[in-house]
Amino acid sequence: MAPKEKFLSSNMIPTENYNCYEFYLAATEQYGEYKQMQHMDEILTRSEYIRDIEALATYFTKELGLKRGDAYTIFCPSNVESLVAFYALNKLGVIVNFVHPLLPTEVLLEAVNEAGSKGIMILGLLAKEHIPALNKTGLPILLCHCSDYAAPLKKAAAGAGEALLQKIFPKIEKATEYKEVLKKYRGQTVPGVVNNYDDVAVYLNGGGTTGKSKTIKLTNKAFNEVVYKVGYIDKIEAPGEECEIIVLPFFHCFGLVLAAHMALCNAARLIPLMRFDAKLVLKLYKKNRIAGMGGIPNMFKKLYYTKGFEGPHLAHTRLLFVGGDDLSPSFIKEFDAMLERCGSPARLLQGYGLTEVGSVCCVNTPWDYREGSIGKALDGIRIEIWDDDHKEVPRGTVGEIAISGSTMMQGYLVKDGPKDAGIYYDEEGTPWVLSGDIAYMDEDDYIFFEGRKKRVIIISGYNVYPVDIENLMDTLPFIRESCAVQGYSPEGKILVRLYVSLKEKGDEDAYRRQITEICEKNLSQFSVPREIVFMDDLPHTPLEKVDFMALTEKRKK
Repeated sequence: MAPKEKFLSSNMIPTENYNCYEFYLAATEQYGEYKQMQHMDEILTRSEYIRDIEALATYFTKELGLKRGDAYTIFCPSNVESLVAFYALNKLGVIVNFVHPLLPTEVLLEAVNEAGSKGIMILGLLAKEHIPALNKTGLPILLCHCSDYAAPLKKAAAGAGEALLQKIFPKIEKATEYKEVLKKYRGQTVPGVVNNYDDVAVYLNGGGTTGKSKTIKLTNKAFNEVVYKVGYIDKIEAPGEECEIIVLPFFHCFGLVLAAHMALCNAARLIPLMRFDAKLVLKLYKKNRIAGMGGIPNMFKKLYYTKGFEGPHLAHTRLLFVGGDDLSPSFIKEFDAMLERCGSPARLLQGYGLTEVGSVCCVNTPWDYREGSIGKALDGIRIEIWDDDHKEVPRGTVGEIAISGSTMMQGYLVKDGPKDAGIYYDEEGTPWVLSGDIAYMDEDDYIFFEGRKKRVIIISGYNVYPVDIENLMDTLPFIRESCAVQGYSPEGKILVRLYVSLKEKGDEDAYRRQITEICEKNLSQFSVPREIVFMDDLPHTPLEKVDFMALTEKRKK
């Protein structure tokens, strides 16, 4: 492992009083001009990136009248435009409501209404199926395109494909194109909000401790504190030349806070990808100086088994972070051995975090590492293992992970509810987030993840909540009971398996179609059951609850 001293010469600045945009500007001004962003081989410099942020902030102010405390929805995959919009809105004190771009229309409308959004930015390629809903909102719509930041030759190719969509754009009322906004307002600027460190910066979807999806309020303080605490681990040595590939979505806290905001504040050149593609990542590795990347276990597994990924191009990589799910020690050993063969000092560093605490709260580091663990708590973060009475358990004893510190959420977004909904206060008044996950801590403060106390299925880093599926099943008249659990495909991939008992016998194929259709309409694609099993009776516990543990398939060793 690399010595700790190598990483402690941090370029991070203190976080006091800065919003996210101010923090980015202050952290990077010392480097002057450098390559900040890359899309389809087209480079955007730091000054060009800031120029576009200021132009978009001017549009949001002059045409939409957005102000501090308003909310605005971004419904896009991970692209340059989303990051420009995030900082433009953040400058104005506007809360950014990131929504999964593959959610069905009904869920999009619900998210927009819950946040009280004053506008929506959407990728043009996704807009067609949502036109009636977009018009129903009556909100101004900002359309961005894959060609907005493409190099000239690739811009022509991307533009030709998007030309097929031009016929539908006039059908969207109050629609404005992103590129036209930049053309109109480039060179202009408007005043921003200052000293709003404690204001909510984003709304992100997460789990909560009840097993039902909730909207989490994260402040500027939470964002910047995570960057400050982790930034020195991921220090960039050659601003603008060393690159970080973003393969995680911005509606995911790990992707927005660590992969994007931290890398930007560290003066890396970002290469955001709208979807993960192992072959494309390999191509980028061979053409660029890739310093690091964060991802979920399945991404690193796909890369490991991609022909040609092992090679001299990995020598530039120093840090790789993995989270969002558990990864076997045996695979980590194999991956690390490959990195070593390629001359890379990097190791696959496993950590743990929640959206409720601004993403990562504990992690292994290059100098402080224990095999099989999820690392130690970050500096200034307090992690304890509790029993059901909220008391700390002895070292080595399994209990629930409880977290406190400066990166905590403000609370869940609850209509007419308390500002700090979802936060537990101990007898001394200290606020805590109860994770719903179980682990134990050894005598040296390393934490070992044991499982999930709450019923949650994680697919590609996305949380699937069985209760959402089961509640939907209650709306179907032919279902008596249902139970959604984690299962595995023949290839070992995690999937949602739904067990159903019927009120009376019927056409099971027809029932499967109805179940699938209602799930596709109301849930994310990850929550749609891939297997539906009919049973005469579901198993029950002594308390007559459906015994989901009896139905949950264990991973085959």
